[in-house]
Amino acid sequence: MEKKQQTALAVFVGAVVFLALEVVVYYGLVSWLIPTDPEVEAQGGAIVRNWNKVMYFILIYMGVLVSALLLASSQVPRQYRRHVMFWFYLSLPTLLVILVLAFS
Repeated sequence: MEKKQQTALAVFVGAVVFLALEVVVYYGLVSWLIPTDPEVEAQGGAIVRNWNKVMYFILIYMGVLVSALLLASSQVPRQYRRHVMFWFYLSLPTLLVILVLAFS
């Protein structure tokens, strides 16, 4: 019974850390990358600029994600590493949702 409680606690803590990481990365990248100069958008040169921002967004997001994966997998006990991988795999489709939210 205690092992189920520990597993449930590990999943809950993982969910909280996952959501916190996603929110911090999203707001950090949106506030840093998204604002554009109104003059550039008025001239119509925003397509290439937005493409660059999307690529930087994806690269920085993946860099933060892989760094968090490496850090977390080295810190948690072996029995909880599958939870770390679950949250990592869940964050990959979350990237698409974040991109739509950030650039729409």
